[in-house]
Amino acid sequence: MPLAASLLAFSLPASAQPAFSDDVPLTSDTGQVPRTSDTGQVPLAWQADGPVHISMAREGGPWRAVFEGSGEQLFLSGLSDGHYTLTIGPEGGAVTDSIQLEVRHQSLTRALLLTLLGGVVFLMVLGIILRGARHD
Repeated sequence: MPLAASLLAFSLPASAQPAFSDDVPLTSDTGQVPRTSDTGQVPLAWQADGPVHISMAREGGPWRAVFEGSGEQLFLSGLSDGHYTLTIGPEGGAVTDSIQLEVRHQSLTRALLLTLLGGVVFLMVLGIILRGARHD
């Protein structure tokens, strides 16, 4: 290991290394990575002693920065179907942690069916209310 790399490795205490929190409320069906989202929204949390740099890449796509600065939470939205990798590291430093994410939106057929079901229930409740109001 080169001297500069060994000095860098020993200059930062382990607690200073940014890492994603395990309590991110995204889990897969099996509880294993990759984490999944069926809405295209991703809440992220991490622990770090200073500013961080978070990047994201879609499978086979270019890396792009999604956050730079201080903080411990981020909410991403508008993600389309696919597999993503998110990385975190100290600002200006090397990557210290990464997570895998799979976005799989619900089907349009299911969404329309649930909307239709909600409409039927609404009309039934409205009908019961109006019918009851007439008898008073």
